[in-house]
Amino acid sequence: MPKIEAGSVREHRAQRLAQLIDAAEAVLNEGGMESLTAGAVAARAGIARNSIYRYFDSIEDLLELVVTREFPAWIEAVERAVAAEATPEEQAVAYVRANLEQAARGAHGWRASLSRGSLSPSARDRVRHLHTSLHEALARVVRDLGRPQPELTVAVLQAVVDACIRRIDQGDEPTTVSDFAAGAVRRLLAHDR
Repeated sequence: MPKIEAGSVREHRAQRLAQLIDAAEAVLNEGGMESLTAGAVAARAGIARNSIYRYFDSIEDLLELVVTREFPAWIEAVERAVAAEATPEEQAVAYVRANLEQAARGAHGWRASLSRGSLSPSARDRVRHLHTSLHEALARVVRDLGRPQPELTVAVLQAVVDACIRRIDQGDEPTTVSDFAAGAVRRLLAHDR
């Protein structure tokens, strides 16, 4: 049995997987998709090439882990921000702001571009499912508003989020974008009464 570098096998496994994802991100940042090979990731992580397959089945699986790495923390941050507000209107604004804050913190644009161009169709479906679970927080808020056409309201609010995330990914100042989006959401919801 290989020597573990953590308090338990489970912790060791989680640390090693994070190390491999870090290594894959570094390889991708330095050389793009063409450079992402099992050998390059193993060398960057400092482990034997065949050892990486204890943690995932293929380079495509590792790429999916890179793309989806930030989703759990992102979803949790959005849900926490929504839950902190008292009214559905302010919850909708919190949903928008929290998503934009998360986009500004991470490497959303880079991950999104990997997702669009490099993932298998089944992996893209899994990423879509993660987005859908995130959008459910907004759908709950909109249902609580009790307004007509809740599906259309969700679509429009999500379109604001998506457009503003693209602006942040393109380099616009995140606070300015977030303030603009929050104002747009408030005006839309006030108009919808």
